[in-house]
Amino acid sequence: PPLGLRLVLATFALAAEPLVAATEAPIDFNRDIRPILADACYHCHGPDAAQRKAKLRLDEREGLFRTRNEVTVVAPGHPETSELILRLAATDPEEVMPPPDSARQLTSAEKALLKRWVAAGAVWGGHWAFTPPVRPAVPKVTQPALAPRVRNSIDAFVFDRLAREGLAPS
Repeated sequence: PPLGLRLVLATFALAAEPLVAATEAPIDFNRDIRPILADACYHCHGPDAAQRKAKLRLDEREGLFRTRNEVTVVAPGHPETSELILRLAATDPEEVMPPPDSARQLTSAEKALLKRWVAAGAVWGGHWAFTPPVRPAVPKVTQPALAPRVRNSIDAFVFDRLAREGLAPS
């Protein structure tokens, strides 16, 4: 294929892969946390009042950070006192969440991510559809051989990613 098409294909291929290992990337509520909660928790603790258990809504900020009867669902910066984290780590079938008979169980990586999120301050993010987009800064291409080939900002993003991956353009 022509160079332009190869660059477009490379851009899509690079965008599909994570930029940094999950343990190194900053945790984003909408990208990392909301999907876990939606998949494993919202069935019983989501918007459907008829299905809701324990009068707890985890799909709203107020429910996720509430304190009732001296029990805090998520205490930002304190996973050791956050009921969400304590329930995920529980071994008693009466206490553990999701319940053992639930169709969806969290992986150890998902549990660790939720714990890291709480420890890091549990930053809430409104739904992505209501968040205005922010234009990322165009990366500086520092490789002398590639700098002259940068004709627009897309080239800068592609060449920057290739350099971070230790790859050279074809």
